Amino acid sequence: MHRRALEALEIDSRWHALELGAGLGTMSAWLAHRTGPAGHVLATDLNTRFLSQVSHPDNMTVERLDAVHDPLPESAFDLITVRALLHHLPEWRQVVKKCGHALKPGGTLVVVEPDATSGMLNVVPPHQRFWSAWCRWGRREGIDFRLGHKLPGAMHAAGLDVADTVMEVPFYHGGSAWAEFYSQTVDAAGPRLGDAIDPGLVAAFHEASADPDALMCSLGWIAVSGRRAPGACKGGAP
Repeated sequence: MHRRALEALEIDSRWHALELGAGLGTMSAWLAHRTGPAGHVLATDLNTRFLSQVSHPDNMTVERLDAVHDPLPESAFDLITVRALLHHLPEWRQVVKKCGHALKPGGTLVVVEPDATSGMLNVVPPHQRFWSAWCRWGRREGIDFRLGHKLPGAMHAAGLDVADTVMEVPFYHGGSAWAEFYSQTVDAAGPRLGDAIDPGLVAAFHEASADPDALMCSLGWIAVSGRRAPGACKGGAP
């Protein structure tokens, strides 16, 4: 989904791009190959441990960056992209605005974030109840799993023209790669989750995730593209 949103931009070989929260750097490396030697990709994360462990193209550099507190250069990037980061940040609107200012006139911000409002589509009752409880827990932890549908408005408020908004809701069977991914995600959250969600509900979630006859859906994912006006000057003003 993320790659399709970026490919729709017809990436130029001379672009300078920035990824916030680059994780393992797979998307940044893909972008670096797409831009070629004339372009450049800056991959950033709060912790660059994983980024520093993998090889990457010569036109990709790695830097530690705090998306909330560290400044970004004004009018510096043709493309900025963020995936699965903003919903962890209470200050996410501030980050969107900062990204808007860091775009060159005509530059584009592409954001991909979850939106769990799709959880109501689940035909497996334990999953529907689990995702509702998961979202309640997230709100208490400062994590907004329903952030996705708020992105277009935030981009507009940051002075960007919203070019495209797409939502995908993956449906999958128990035992599939999607089911395993979400089960592992829940397991990884275990120490932080504690007893915030009924352990019996968590067990029912895992049981359904392992059942090949169970059809369920995950959180929805929303990709939004916002473009800075070609005639914009510093500060985002026209």
